[in-house]
Amino acid sequence: MGADLQDALYKNPEAPIADRVDDLLARMSLEEKLGQMMQLPAIDEGYETYIEKYHLGSYLHALGDTIVQLRRRNAEKSRLGIPLIFGIDAIHGHCFEDGSTVFPTQLATACSWNTELFGRIGEITAQEAYGAGLDWTFSPVLCMARDPRWGRTGETFGEDSFLIGEYAGALAAGYEGAGVPFAACAKHFAAYGEAEGGRDSTDVHVSERNMRTVFLPPFKKVLDAGCKTLMVGYQSLNGIPCSANTWLLNDLLREEWRYQGVVVTDWNNCGQMVNLQSAASDIEQAVELCLEASNDVFMNTPEFFDCAVALVRSGKVTEERINQSVRRILHLKFSLGLFEAELQRDKAEHWQPERWQVSEEASRQSITLVKNDGTLPLVANRLNKVLVVGDNAKNLVNQLGDWAFLANKVNNVDHRTVVVTLEQALRERSVRGGYRLDYLGADYCGPLNNEAPNRFAIEEAARDVDAIVFCAGDDLTQYGEYHDRANLSLPGNQSAVFDLLVETGKPIVTVMIMSKPHTIGWVLEKSAAVMIAFNPGPFGGSAIADCLFGDVNPAGRLPISFPVTVGQLPVFYNQAPGWHAQLSPKYDKTDHYVDAPPESLLAFGEGMSYSSIVYGDAQIMASKAANACSLKVNIKNTSARAAVEVVQLYARWCIPGVTSPVKNLIAFKRIELQADTGFDVEFELNASDFVVLDRRLHWQQYTGGLVLLVGSSSRDRDLQVLHWQFS
Repeated sequence: MGADLQDALYKNPEAPIADRVDDLLARMSLEEKLGQMMQLPAIDEGYETYIEKYHLGSYLHALGDTIVQLRRRNAEKSRLGIPLIFGIDAIHGHCFEDGSTVFPTQLATACSWNTELFGRIGEITAQEAYGAGLDWTFSPVLCMARDPRWGRTGETFGEDSFLIGEYAGALAAGYEGAGVPFAACAKHFAAYGEAEGGRDSTDVHVSERNMRTVFLPPFKKVLDAGCKTLMVGYQSLNGIPCSANTWLLNDLLREEWRYQGVVVTDWNNCGQMVNLQSAASDIEQAVELCLEASNDVFMNTPEFFDCAVALVRSGKVTEERINQSVRRILHLKFSLGLFEAELQRDKAEHWQPERWQVSEEASRQSITLVKNDGTLPLVANRLNKVLVVGDNAKNLVNQLGDWAFLANKVNNVDHRTVVVTLEQALRERSVRGGYRLDYLGADYCGPLNNEAPNRFAIEEAARDVDAIVFCAGDDLTQYGEYHDRANLSLPGNQSAVFDLLVETGKPIVTVMIMSKPHTIGWVLEKSAAVMIAFNPGPFGGSAIADCLFGDVNPAGRLPISFPVTVGQLPVFYNQAPGWHAQLSPKYDKTDHYVDAPPESLLAFGEGMSYSSIVYGDAQIMASKAANACSLKVNIKNTSARAAVEVVQLYARWCIPGVTSPVKNLIAFKRIELQADTGFDVEFELNASDFVVLDRRLHWQQYTGGLVLLVGSSSRDRDLQVLHWQFS
């Protein structure tokens, strides 16, 4: 770096960021500007040469010493000393380095209904990733999972817009408020999970009304709170690829919402417009279209550099358009202190021991009990023999789930030293408890075992057992990005094995370690008890065992509904009314297919514990504030065991000329109740909180009747109905 730059304004950490950005931008060549708009992976052959070749501004998927080496190389090669920014997919923890903290997947932790827990997870993840040399996580995921055939269902917080906004807001605040300079990224913008048929990244057709009332509110909440970056979805929205969608990125994001943060494409969105979507005749046209929208950083599109140079030189794209993006990128780098940062950071300073305790607590809070005939909790001194069946009881990879390994390059050594599988946890308990434990693993039963079950071996193993723990689910090769499923039944031979276990007549406790809801109606019916664990993290095995034996009272509630059959989809709880099925004189006056039940198999918000929680009569009282009210309900734990209850408040409104959902979650409270105690749960409601989209797509404060529903799940039978009028 030339001596004349030492006194440059942009080098002065005391100067206002805006002034530093302007000073630096004025010194940059076009090529240096375009390099700042590129992010390339540090797993390519020759990745280190990108610094000179493209004046590169950002890497992703760099780890360990690679980060230090690249920072040092960039410091030597960058004419203006513009630092690199390193991004990573730290989706449920900074998972990609062995020894780093893995938390349960988002869908698993979403069962906690605990926003404070997500905030703590965000803080730990940011501290850990920062200590490892990283600056930016591509999280939180704000996609909505309303079709579980979609392979990326497990990356989401579930099916409800309000709950997603609460969780994502807490997680993003944790990332960016962790005491270290670190950036969150809200993704994927927008409605990515609504792809037709659950087919990852295919076309999405959503009305503007649904966009504004269902899919955009979580993003608006997180961005308004200060989230520094936003990632654009792969898919096309109403026929236009999101990264070229000027309504989405210019009119809505930049003009209406006034968002000033950095927008990054997903992996080669620009190139995909040519090679997958047929939305551009060549890569130069694709780059031009993406520049017309508000993309700032082009992820893994190396062709961007030469194309953008040509577009500016030809006058098709102005340099001022380039400057707009580079200003935002430089502002991000200055705000993160990258111009003053050390090349190497100290892991020991940021990788704190309590991170494992938080991961274990997240696993415990994620376990959701959905059936129990009294078989649970198990009592060790009453057991002589327990049989555990299923590969997922001992499968480290499936317990951790997707995004626990870099680019899905699974190494079975990774995280091995900290993971406690269910089989391991139950075996350790059997030694302490004095009972025998037998295990039939992948060779007998699992999601990848397509052999007919060994009837003799299963019957012999089940002889004289007191209980069978059947651990079922899916395998990492059957979900995640690119891996959508048409059939949601248990894969492999698991259903056939379960049928043989039922024939033994022994009580079956089923534990589901899986990425998403499955059609498990037969399993639910024939099991004595069922626990949903999703991908419960490194301590999932011990957390499940603690719940099975009653050391932990299960407290999870489902953030997503389970279908009875795939043909019943969609089954998300807050659908719009109007189905004519209820008009049939031949059936039961309810809405359903003639060959399927009216309700989902398991409902949003559903879950139970070993305690008995009794709801008193809810009451609504006018508040002292104008046009406001208070809803109060007493809940009482009538058992001798402390418990957690999630009190859920739903609402239904009527907007003239608009069809509204049958109910929407508007608030919830997670209450810890000691044995034999009660608690008055109160929700304050103000008319100003109810802003709705009228028939002409104008936001209006709601007036009129409000139906309020309060209880323990979204099922009608679990809710009390009350009425209030806003004037």
